[in-house]
Amino acid sequence: MKAGSRPVARRYSRALLSVVTQAPTGKGEVMPTPAALAAELRACLDLLEKTPTLQAALTDPLLPTPRKRALVEAVFTKAQASPLLVRLLALLVDAGRTELLPGIEEAFRHAWNAQRGVVEAEAVTATDLDEGQRADITKALAGVSRQEVDLRTSLDPRVIGGVLVKMAGKNYDGTVRGRLRALRALLVHGA
Repeated sequence: MKAGSRPVARRYSRALLSVVTQAPTGKGEVMPTPAALAAELRACLDLLEKTPTLQAALTDPLLPTPRKRALVEAVFTKAQASPLLVRLLALLVDAGRTELLPGIEEAFRHAWNAQRGVVEAEAVTATDLDEGQRADITKALAGVSRQEVDLRTSLDPRVIGGVLVKMAGKNYDGTVRGRLRALRALLVHGA
């Protein structure tokens, strides 16, 4: 995402957070909770990532906007997305700004976590973590930070083994790669 797009993505995310955290309007539509909307945004990004043809269609300048809107409504209504998410996607299509979606998801997650006092962390591993491992890491990080933790995971085969945790601007390196790097420095520079 372009640097100039970040403020725009933050504005969209603040508007979304405002909509889902205010009292019901009585118009009959049930708004998703902030947690549900965060999960929907993530699922939307995952779907677009797994379906490059859909992503290409939504950004194709030759495809007319009404066709893009119809595509969004068909795909995401079938995927049981909330009407709020479908309207957001239609709005982005109309504005020609679908590339903002990853930034909106990230900014929404940050704003929602900040509003409820949750610290964000990322665990980088060489292989997928199972639910038990995720729970153990989350529990350990909550103990260290004394806050609830929103743990995201990513894969990087270069870590070889172990886990690299990024939290609150700090890196906690428990990877084989990190240990090898430390051993190399010790051998090169001495004790």
